[in-house]
Amino acid sequence: MHTLGKRHKKKTGRDKVFFADDDEKCEPESVCRTACSACQITPFARQPGVSGNGRCVTLLTGYTEHRPEKGLRLRPSCGMMRGMESTDRKAYLEHVNGLRGLAIAAVVLYHLQAAWCPCGYFGVDVFLVLTGYLMFLRGDRREGYGTWLHRKLWRINPPWMVAGLLTVLVSMLTMVPERLMPVLGSFGSAALGVSNEYTARSGGYFEPATQENPLMHLWYVGVTLQIYLILPLIDGARRRLGAWLWWLVAVLSLALGVVVNYREEVPWLMQHGRELKDLFPPYYSIATRLWEPMAACGALLLPAWEGRRSLRAGLSLFGLLLLIVPMWLSETGSPCVYPAVAGSLLLLRYGDTGPVRWLLSLRPLQAAGRISFSLYLVHWPVMALWRYLRFNQTTAWEHAGMVALSLLLAAALYTAVEKRCGGWQKLLGRRAACCMLGAMAAAAALWGLMSAFPSISRWLPGSCGDDVTEGSHPILTLRLPDADLQGFPHKVFRKRPRPLGNNTDVPVSFMLLGDSHCWHLCYGLDALCRERGTLRGMALNSSCVPAWNCYLERDNGDAQFSREYGEQLLAWLGSQMHIHTVVIADFWNLRLSDNTIRDWNMRRIPREQARAAIIAGIVEFCRRLRARGKRVIVLRDTPFFPGDKTPLDTWQRRRLLGLPEELPALSRGEWQALRERNEDLFRALQAEGFDIPDPAPVLLDGDEYRLRTRAGRFLYRDSNHLSRPGSLRVAEWLLPLLKAPENAEKAGN
Repeated sequence: MHTLGKRHKKKTGRDKVFFADDDEKCEPESVCRTACSACQITPFARQPGVSGNGRCVTLLTGYTEHRPEKGLRLRPSCGMMRGMESTDRKAYLEHVNGLRGLAIAAVVLYHLQAAWCPCGYFGVDVFLVLTGYLMFLRGDRREGYGTWLHRKLWRINPPWMVAGLLTVLVSMLTMVPERLMPVLGSFGSAALGVSNEYTARSGGYFEPATQENPLMHLWYVGVTLQIYLILPLIDGARRRLGAWLWWLVAVLSLALGVVVNYREEVPWLMQHGRELKDLFPPYYSIATRLWEPMAACGALLLPAWEGRRSLRAGLSLFGLLLLIVPMWLSETGSPCVYPAVAGSLLLLRYGDTGPVRWLLSLRPLQAAGRISFSLYLVHWPVMALWRYLRFNQTTAWEHAGMVALSLLLAAALYTAVEKRCGGWQKLLGRRAACCMLGAMAAAAALWGLMSAFPSISRWLPGSCGDDVTEGSHPILTLRLPDADLQGFPHKVFRKRPRPLGNNTDVPVSFMLLGDSHCWHLCYGLDALCRERGTLRGMALNSSCVPAWNCYLERDNGDAQFSREYGEQLLAWLGSQMHIHTVVIADFWNLRLSDNTIRDWNMRRIPREQARAAIIAGIVEFCRRLRARGKRVIVLRDTPFFPGDKTPLDTWQRRRLLGLPEELPALSRGEWQALRERNEDLFRALQAEGFDIPDPAPVLLDGDEYRLRTRAGRFLYRDSNHLSRPGSLRVAEWLLPLLKAPENAEKAGN
């Protein structure tokens, strides 16, 4: 390890920050004003072109260090920092702070209205680059890994814990229990450092449960904590084994991110990359994010061109364009994150020159940069809770109010917590580690307590009790006997078939296949089969649309029907002679709208031909089932309520806020108009002679389809899934169809 000149062995009386980590503010250096022998007798004189003039600065470690005057090159203290020169550090860190302000502005705009900045979430990528860059910029640390990590925890944990705890308390008073549990999950998992994995596995980013979670954004805290854990260890291994290890890990992380994020563009990866996507969720996994802070050292390796200011100014302008243009002009989900990261690296290296320096030093950007972490922590809870209480109907004036309230709370959080939490560690002394671990354990325990004892939620203001809504379906934990699954292709299907009925003296005679509209029938069929004991079946809820020669994928890879799925399922069903009926239940209104599919040779099917291909594939699959001696029943859609995806949640919110209760209802004519969208599928199936019973008449309440009957029973748990009473109604109607084929016409009518 090289040294940066002669280091004094005594602490100075001035402790102003010189190099800043990502969560520490970019303050100017503290210059030693007293005489120093190192300023006259300098080891830098041995380097070509370096004079003996210099100055002393105070590092974060508390020791002073000699540095030459402006414009002179140093021998770097870290092998990853070769080529870094000592320029005016105040300007250097000022433009870094401005870049931080630009990044948080993009994130806030994206969350406020995605159309205003379609790829504003690239600002998070800039934050991760800054995390690595400012870690490398510190150079040679005079503290151990444990001490450094403890200090970082005290810098990052108190702000998000305070913001998170206040958000949890407000959510307990304003949210219904079903929406509160994801909030507690994000809070507790952030304390464990795995909030990114929790968010990735708790639903899609644009699902209501995720968008209405005011602590969803804490996934970034999980990624940051993991970077603090992993990156110093990789750097330690690099020092022992060489720089090649560093670049190898960075390249592997980058390649993994490309594979799991954009594998749909490569046919081979579409077929074989699913396991990687499960292990490393796109956008959230540290394995796919690690390359960004590691790439930050690339900014330190770029040539300085100190004497060529016009070239530096041109490169900084180019970097600004590479960052801003993808944010504002690309579509959401665009792979333009890579040029945006490259632009941020150019800005870090050359942004202290020319008009870009003036732009990044503007007071609004500097102020936003100073409170960027606090603003990130408070802006999403403000927006999510505001929209939740306003039923997602906000005006332009309310958008301005969200921004103003976010800035006010961020300034308060920065002043009261973020700016002071470093001093709290020193004040607590040896008790600091115990206090931090205790706070993290308490946050995780709150999540665990609510998960282990869900009955606690009954005492919350927003709870109306599951005995009222009857929306939750008990998890079917019983397993089918191995004899019923002999030869079943477990390696192909991720989910084990569920038993329907428990009388093992009766053979399995029917199979239910489909997506969540298969799942919501399981409760009713299982209850009736158990009660009567004369029938037993199984349900394979693999979220698939059984369309032959159509490769469909949804829900992070769970909803898939490939050649391997289709051929092995048919082969297994053909060998199960006791299964005489296959029921297919899918949400056809959603599944037939899929416009990004491929055939089984991974050739993309044009969008205008996708619907016809899916219909032809479903008909072909049913033909092949019938050729193996199976009776095929394809259920029509159960009536659903367009518009609000969570009408029951909206009803509970209105009760909590004292507003008039409103629940959706459909007339027969309105439902007939909605079901016309999918008549082309059912006409094609009828032409082949397949049974297509309609469950809609069973759910009529008078002359309307209602989410809650006039008698007060809820038939639905959301806009299209049945509650327990609704599932029992449809199962009572469906059961005669499953007993004997000759009853099909009678039950269908």
